[in-house]
Amino acid sequence: MLTFGQFKGFAIVNAALFCAAPALAQSSLPPKGCEAFLTVQQRSCTVSHFWRCEGAPEGTTWEAVYDEDGPSSVHTYDRDFQWLDGYFFDSGISERLYEPGPDPISMSELLGTGRDTYDFSMVELSEDGQQITRTKGTDEFIGRLETIDGVTLRMVYVDSETFNEEGEVIFSSHGFQYVWPEERLFFLGTDTSNNGEEAWESDSTPVDFIFPGEKNFDRLRPVYDCGELSVRLSDPQSHIHQGAFR
Repeated sequence: MLTFGQFKGFAIVNAALFCAAPALAQSSLPPKGCEAFLTVQQRSCTVSHFWRCEGAPEGTTWEAVYDEDGPSSVHTYDRDFQWLDGYFFDSGISERLYEPGPDPISMSELLGTGRDTYDFSMVELSEDGQQITRTKGTDEFIGRLETIDGVTLRMVYVDSETFNEEGEVIFSSHGFQYVWPEERLFFLGTDTSNNGEEAWESDSTPVDFIFPGEKNFDRLRPVYDCGELSVRLSDPQSHIHQGAFR
């Protein structure tokens, strides 16, 4: 739980970031007072750039996602990888955590017991107004490790549903993702999703982990699976679980 001082500092940092979100996503550098620590080239023609900022609660992480057309989204996660907010450049939709809910996402629970359930709500803002969505699901380790580009990840089975204010399912997804315990990060993998009108399969598995000082750390153009015929994920909740993107 955030203290008042931590929340105030976090709110100031986040407000500054999201007011400048479009300009930020055009840059290869995070905002002043923040430091990038990881770039990940993924399948499905996406690349993610991660950073952390002074003044934010410990473990708070930002992720900017790019596709072949440029910036796609920016997201913020807390130390337990609970989604805090997000901005989607194509649609102009933004979202923020409405309330932790009866069962917030907890990386600590997942790492400690091998399983985590969650139930929380987000406020989504668009040109059509405001709506509150509720997401419920389960993350569970399957007992398998996979090393990708020198980074050892734990595979997790993810099963989640997102509901509108009328209780209708507007997005669902199930499949396999990856967790990097040391950095407390999730990465997408292979999954099947449904937005209530159609279902599709996707593979956003990480391919390259690039660190500061390494070649292409600041290259924010995806290199894998680009130009291929593929289904674009359009639902704002499809970034997860990720985020981010889950």
